[in-house]
Amino acid sequence: MSRRLSVLLLSTWLMTPNLALAGDLTPEQMARIRRAEKAAVDKVNAAHGNKKSSEMSNSERREMIREQQEAVQKVMDEHGVSPKDYARQSARMGPKQNEQVAAAEKALQEKEKAAASARSPQGKEPGEIQIQEGFNEDNPVMLDEQEGAPPVVEHGLPAGEETPSEPSEPTVKE
Repeated sequence: MSRRLSVLLLSTWLMTPNLALAGDLTPEQMARIRRAEKAAVDKVNAAHGNKKSSEMSNSERREMIREQQEAVQKVMDEHGVSPKDYARQSARMGPKQNEQVAAAEKALQEKEKAAASARSPQGKEPGEIQIQEGFNEDNPVMLDEQEGAPPVVEHGLPAGEETPSEPSEPTVKE
């Protein structure tokens, strides 16, 4: 065997498993890619005001399509998949595989909702509540009080307020 032939055989022998594995994406991977792709396209659409293509000029439409393609390419690069392999596998999927991918997408969506609900109560929970007393010269706002001091509770009307001694009756002119 010549040296070229042996190198050719060796290289094809090493590349065959990689070619077989390159197109095989799990339903979870497909679901992640689809969700990321949809989010990227939605972000570009929102940047252009969510206009319909019929509402845009040719140059605007061309720009939006270019940005969408760049966003999709970026998603594919992040997931380490070539657009060609992704498109081939998407086209080859049957109803059973599509159901698996849809189930994986729902599971991812539920995980994101659970993570968001777990984060939201912690973010909204107030730390220390600051109470202000008064708002004018007679009742100034007290921001710096001593620690450990008991709370001040005022009863009755604030200072400067008077109670009317007798109700005044409106006068009627005829």
